[in-house]
Amino acid sequence: MCMCLEDTSRRRLLVLSPSATHSRLQQLAPSMRILILGGSGRVGKLVVQGALARGHTVTALVRDEASLAAVSNANGALTVVKGQPQDQADVERAFVAVPNDAPQAVVVTLNSARTSDNPFAKQLSPPTLMHDAHVNVLAAMKTHGTPKIVTLQAHGVGDSFATLFLPVKMLVRYSNMGVGYKDHEQVEHIIKQSGLSYVLARPARFVPGPSSPLHFYGNTGEGIGSLKTATRDSVATFLLDAVEKDDWNGTAPVMSN
Repeated sequence: MCMCLEDTSRRRLLVLSPSATHSRLQQLAPSMRILILGGSGRVGKLVVQGALARGHTVTALVRDEASLAAVSNANGALTVVKGQPQDQADVERAFVAVPNDAPQAVVVTLNSARTSDNPFAKQLSPPTLMHDAHVNVLAAMKTHGTPKIVTLQAHGVGDSFATLFLPVKMLVRYSNMGVGYKDHEQVEHIIKQSGLSYVLARPARFVPGPSSPLHFYGNTGEGIGSLKTATRDSVATFLLDAVEKDDWNGTAPVMSN
């Protein structure tokens, strides 16, 4: 199946193959300024790169400006602000970093850091990092009229805890993994109370790999099974789709590849 689109700049009809249609539709989607918190992380960098590739302008609030030095910024579409998301003044600076161009959406890919991926590893982040960052960003969104936030969480947060594989449930309850999950639950509460449009993305366990189609299991994760995974590229793509579309507004979808 092909799609026909009119190129108004040249007044000619374009016939696109299915493989080209998605790319062309992305180009036709309205561009916006997106503020990204956590843009120096493994998922956050992919979101920054993906947003720029889709033609959006990006403001990234990061602790270390050098962490995004390798991201292509030939046309100046990326604005990097050094600061901490727990600091209200830093968050405010990110919102006004580009005069007369406040963010139209916020993507948060922060995570609760430990010394390693071992669930029992020492906690590095403050236990309320994500809650405190969201308090700041939600206040700034209301001040500047930013209507939508998309936040990366994890399968097992909130209503999806019941569908976690039993051994993972035990880790959440009895290891330092639980610190981040409790923090995410507080984030869910304040986002829902904010009155703003939101999407809470809850992917299965991350694994390396390219972007590929995602399967969705509602807000509870019913039917996901015990060994599902998701690639960071796939989830980064979803986060941007959730920014651009209203399909997932007001939901906390569990997802896997």
